[in-house]
Amino acid sequence: MYMKHVFSLTALILLPLFSFCVTITLGTGGGTNSGTTYPAPYGNWYWGAKHQLLLTASELSSAGMSAGDINSLAFNVQTANGNQLEDYTIGIKHTSSPTATSFESGFTTAYGPINYTPSSGWNVHTFSAPFFWDGVQNLLIDVCFNNSSFTSNDIVFNTSTSFTSVAYTFQDASNVCTSPGFVQTSSNRPDIQLDWTEPAIPPTAEFTASTLFSCSGSICFSDLSTNSPTQWLWDFGDGTTDNVQNPCHTYASNGTYTITLTATNTFGSDSEIKTSFITVNLSAATPVTTSCTPSTLIGTLGFGITNVLLNTINNSSGDGSEGYGDFTCQQTTLFAGQSYNLEVVFTGPTTLNGAAWIDYNNDGVLDDVTEKIAVTNGGMSINETVVIPASAVLNLPLRFRVSADYDFLSPPTSCSDLDYGQAEDYTVIIEQDTSPPDAAFTSNILVSCDGVVTFQDLSTNIPIAWLWNFGDGATDVAQNPTHTYTVSGTYDVTLIASNAFGNDTEVSIGYITVNLEDVLTSASCTPSTLGYCCDYGIYRVKLNTINNSTPNGSEGYQDYSCEHSTSIDVDLNYSLQVRTGPSVQDTKVWIDYNNDGSFDDVTELVMDAPSQIDPSIMYNPPSGIPLLNTPLRLRVMSDVVGGITDACSDQTFGQTEDYGITFIDPSSVSEDQPNLIRLYPNPANNLLNIKSVNGQFIDQLTIIDVTGRIVEHKETSNNSLATDVSHLVSGHYFVVLRLAQDNIVIPFIKL
Repeated sequence: MYMKHVFSLTALILLPLFSFCVTITLGTGGGTNSGTTYPAPYGNWYWGAKHQLLLTASELSSAGMSAGDINSLAFNVQTANGNQLEDYTIGIKHTSSPTATSFESGFTTAYGPINYTPSSGWNVHTFSAPFFWDGVQNLLIDVCFNNSSFTSNDIVFNTSTSFTSVAYTFQDASNVCTSPGFVQTSSNRPDIQLDWTEPAIPPTAEFTASTLFSCSGSICFSDLSTNSPTQWLWDFGDGTTDNVQNPCHTYASNGTYTITLTATNTFGSDSEIKTSFITVNLSAATPVTTSCTPSTLIGTLGFGITNVLLNTINNSSGDGSEGYGDFTCQQTTLFAGQSYNLEVVFTGPTTLNGAAWIDYNNDGVLDDVTEKIAVTNGGMSINETVVIPASAVLNLPLRFRVSADYDFLSPPTSCSDLDYGQAEDYTVIIEQDTSPPDAAFTSNILVSCDGVVTFQDLSTNIPIAWLWNFGDGATDVAQNPTHTYTVSGTYDVTLIASNAFGNDTEVSIGYITVNLEDVLTSASCTPSTLGYCCDYGIYRVKLNTINNSTPNGSEGYQDYSCEHSTSIDVDLNYSLQVRTGPSVQDTKVWIDYNNDGSFDDVTELVMDAPSQIDPSIMYNPPSGIPLLNTPLRLRVMSDVVGGITDACSDQTFGQTEDYGITFIDPSSVSEDQPNLIRLYPNPANNLLNIKSVNGQFIDQLTIIDVTGRIVEHKETSNNSLATDVSHLVSGHYFVVLRLAQDNIVIPFIKL
């Protein structure tokens, strides 16, 4: 924590309260204009001339200025021609502009307008009222006059600056100051003297350090105090002090140190205290020497790394102007098998490419394949979960490197020099974790129509043994097994992960659903996306209980026919909706009515929507569908206009998605109550349809399991309804329907 303490009230009372006027000179007189060339603040080669001169805050501070009043401004004339300049005016303002490339407005008039005749030497223009400089912003000086004839320029000393410091114009006209013409620029700025009143206030103490972490103990401190201190007292927190403005100090012992700076001038003192500011670790072991150290070639454009966060490392730094940063004294301990969040913040005028590495095998070479832990392209940060491998070298300091550069360039490698960005190195020490595993897993699918499911172990803390129970009586000891279910149903899956320090069990209830009855005939073709572009593709398909939202065409062909299927009544109409990208595109939908794996453009095309966005139709199942109560393939295809030729054509930018559809013939459902109720499909997976044959209203629906427990109840007033049973576990149930005064009980099976 940093604290501010002004303690010099007595000093303020005892010291005389008066200000000192100081002359500040910018420029060394290295050059001059000529009688006919510009910039020339007293230039009468043309009738009039307008100049705006930029003075940066950094050069004013370097010259000894701080916030205070500016009383006058002067230019240094080598040779005067004795010509009077009419309505000579000087304005002044604060500006954030880093260069003088165009004329600005909004100036405070400090001098004139007055007819002025320059003389040799410093020509002092005393302001009508002092202008207060805030000590932070740049200053812009506006100088202008306008005669009605021309002679030649007074010759004024100037100095070349490292930036564009002058914008100017000149012309034979009567309105140069109010309507300047074409603006020219220069870095040859006329030498300037400012009469500055040192403020009658004590300093505001502030400082920084060359590093906050040191393995050598050597740290340099820089005074940033304002209001022109003349004395400094440093307390380094280890019992030693110094009184120079910018000291370097060497700590002899490990520890965390609080630093205090007391800055003093004629008007008083101020102290800045930074608690636990410096950390010294003289015993810290550093990584083996690296095979390469990336350099920053051009660090002036503002690209770079400003913060790195990994476990206990949390380091802020400047941009690429600092070049390569060796922060290997900053260390953190990680555990093999654990995962950690890596956050790296970039800075720059635009986005960057970045990457990070850990030298896991401690050979001094950061391998771009096996040891790269994170990468980002075209961003302002890295956010990555890093899993520490069991193969890492333990209990030794390992090099951790982060690198970033302008994203217009190739992504950085571990050894490549950075054109505009920078690289930074840190240290990690990896230790063995003595915790038992934290079991976790995932699978490639959650719904299977062929029964084949692949499981992946996600357990942490490096398990060495696994025991899977797939819920159907089968087990496996492989880390990532593939299992085949042979009976439809919903299955619990259990994983026990073990290492030398213990074990952990993860149980997922109802994790896998197997529906072997709904397996579809394989499609004769699977169209590919040739080159995704421009947000083309399928974003959502909606038909009855299918309501599937997906990414765009970048994911290519997708077969959702098992996990996203629906059953529809041949006697009803349904809304078929396809959400597409933001540009018009062609969309087509087919249903493989004859179940031969192919799609006929004449008999099986159910939607043809050319040059549309988000097309939709009301789908009416045709009469005479050859296969009822049989799962069929529904194909959706969307592509750039003109990109679809048939149901097997590859897409230019879009994609193809397949779904499952079953046409239910109510008269063929074995559980019908011919005189009263039709209930289908049975067995049911997601949606259970119920219809009153004679149109009689159904007043209540109740579903009861085999133990007699009510698992669903709803009031209704309709002659047909659909109820979602996807939340029920697999098994036998009874549907109890109330029609007028009658109760009808119908058994059904939930898959």
